[in-house]
Amino acid sequence: MKKFYTAQDIEFCASKGENIIYINPGDVITAVAKEAAERKQITFATKEQGVSQVRYQTNPIPTSTIQKPYSQPATPMTKKSNMYIMPSSAQIQSVPYQGLISESEVEKWRAEFPILKNVAHLGNCSQSAQSKRVLSAIYRYLENWGGVGMDWDSWCEEVELAKAEFAKLIHADPNEIAVAASVSDLVSSIANALDYSGKRKKIVVTDAEFPTVDHVWLANQRHGAKVDFISVNENHQIDMSEYERYIDENTLLTSITQVYYLNGFKQDIAKIAEIAHSKGSLILVDAYQCLGTDPVDVKKMNIDILVSGCLKYLFGIPGIAFMYVNQALIQELAPSVTGWFGQKNPFLFQTRYNDWSNTASRFDTGTPPVLNAYAVRAGLEIINEVNPARIKDRIDMLSAYALQGVLERELTTISPFDIRKKGGTTAIVCGHKVDSHTMEAMLREKNVIGSGRGEVIRLAPHFYTKPEEIDYALDCIKDILDRK
Repeated sequence: MKKFYTAQDIEFCASKGENIIYINPGDVITAVAKEAAERKQITFATKEQGVSQVRYQTNPIPTSTIQKPYSQPATPMTKKSNMYIMPSSAQIQSVPYQGLISESEVEKWRAEFPILKNVAHLGNCSQSAQSKRVLSAIYRYLENWGGVGMDWDSWCEEVELAKAEFAKLIHADPNEIAVAASVSDLVSSIANALDYSGKRKKIVVTDAEFPTVDHVWLANQRHGAKVDFISVNENHQIDMSEYERYIDENTLLTSITQVYYLNGFKQDIAKIAEIAHSKGSLILVDAYQCLGTDPVDVKKMNIDILVSGCLKYLFGIPGIAFMYVNQALIQELAPSVTGWFGQKNPFLFQTRYNDWSNTASRFDTGTPPVLNAYAVRAGLEIINEVNPARIKDRIDMLSAYALQGVLERELTTISPFDIRKKGGTTAIVCGHKVDSHTMEAMLREKNVIGSGRGEVIRLAPHFYTKPEEIDYALDCIKDILDRK
């Protein structure tokens, strides 16, 4: 893989008293690194220029950096005009890095994702890199269809195997898993299965949800739902006390996100579930922005309903999503968003009555997304093989590393500085100078995949990400902003 040389490498070279950095053909030197090199009077040279031995080798993530026990609390951002100003006193509250995934293992896994040879893939909050296993699974379906023809028995079996792999990820029973084309479909099936005719008709939602979830609840106001919003605060977070205040004896269900898509703010799901249940409310968790990077045990966390698609950290593709519904709750819900695969026996082909399945498949609808299931099962197998607990260890380290890089470059972020309250996403403010969609396009020209949302460009590593790729991306962002 080509190496990205950043300002961090220049500082490291200077700290050793050296004035030359030896690189390989094809390596990339960022504009910020070039400027830093000129200031430090450091030059670059290649082996082709007559050097027989490389004297310089970067170590972009020294142990002292990743294990530093930051203790100062994060300082809130303020907003002046249309620009966010981040105080210089902001400090990172890190967590100990255990190195559960070794660098050699990272290198092995990187070979599974071909795009990583040439691209810094940091848009995993939107779409993960394509793996060879997922591509092979897609071809397996196409070859089966092309060679066998109609093979519904094996295709439906593949859907069930994908459900089982998702169940394994969240420590559920496969009979508690439903499948649909999107989270929107699955939340809709729950929303219209609830009874809003009694005292409990209040649905507590938040401004941190991905819009589709809130839109579903708002649409069900016509059926009697009363939607009440919890706002995010000036730090783009939600105080736990807000759940205590909003959830009451009239609350039927509390719908929350595990990680805020905009800035990576991560919530304590088990604690919120405890608050909701103490007041008689069900809890629905949208885990789309977190699942695969943080261990989830739906039983230990007392989650009633959980939904997630698979195209982000789970290495899947669009067009398929899963939902967990606790077995004790399934029989109480009769969805009107339904279809023949939601029946006990879809292949009876009866038309005169609904005979909902006794399992979570009662929330399935029509013909399942078969091709997508092939791809998703392969992606889920990778996550389960690597293990979310090990992935979290690396994601937390990379997350702290990204925040440190933001501070060193005097960029502005709206993400939490407490790693315990942060998913993998680091949101960097760019909208005051460059529209986030434009920033995303400009980064692609530099072989960086980020994800723009609103006023920010999001960098979201996965376990296969190298710290130097984060440095490179941050240098590119700084260079773009400095030139505007």
